[in-house]
Amino acid sequence: MATRVFLIRHGVTTWHEDDRLVGQRDVPLSQAGVAQSEKAAAALAEISVADVIASPLQRAMQSAEIITASHGIQVARDPRLTDFRVGEWSGMTFAELEKRSDYQRFLDTGEAMDGGEGLDEITERATAAIEQAVEDSPSGDDIAVVTHAGIIRVLLSSYLGATSGKWHQLRVSPGSISVLSFVSSADSPRVLAINHCSSLAEVL
Repeated sequence: MATRVFLIRHGVTTWHEDDRLVGQRDVPLSQAGVAQSEKAAAALAEISVADVIASPLQRAMQSAEIITASHGIQVARDPRLTDFRVGEWSGMTFAELEKRSDYQRFLDTGEAMDGGEGLDEITERATAAIEQAVEDSPSGDDIAVVTHAGIIRVLLSSYLGATSGKWHQLRVSPGSISVLSFVSSADSPRVLAINHCSSLAEVL
């Protein structure tokens, strides 16, 4: 029996609303981010979630706690699900980042940024977190994982076998849900959904 993993992107913060790269800065949800997490919780209300695992950053933990409110379970923190370590890029707008050759190189090749981490390192820690969660859970359980857009993109790209320069082309909306189905932690999962939202407007 398959174990399903629901990958949920946390809601937005004021930094996201200002189009800034957050990285590992610990910024809480904005009011809009709370509403997005509430929509994700409503979408999961009829799923028998057995475990909820989250990045330890505030925005992910707040979103996870909104989701667990209807399931009566505790949120487990896993630092391997933390957002990218981005060094001096943290707080910069995407308009500023697009002018930087080091940022473009990271997007194209996954090369480690100055003071940050490379795509291989990010992929290794993120997939290890998911595969441990699957291995530790009884077959047939549903697991909710609340993390960041970049982590979800990297996970989906890895499991779909995409090349390193393609991960950032996946759209992962705030509060969206993507779904993986594992027969075992040793096998590649089926991808059942990507960027599921409550409305097309949120996708677009």
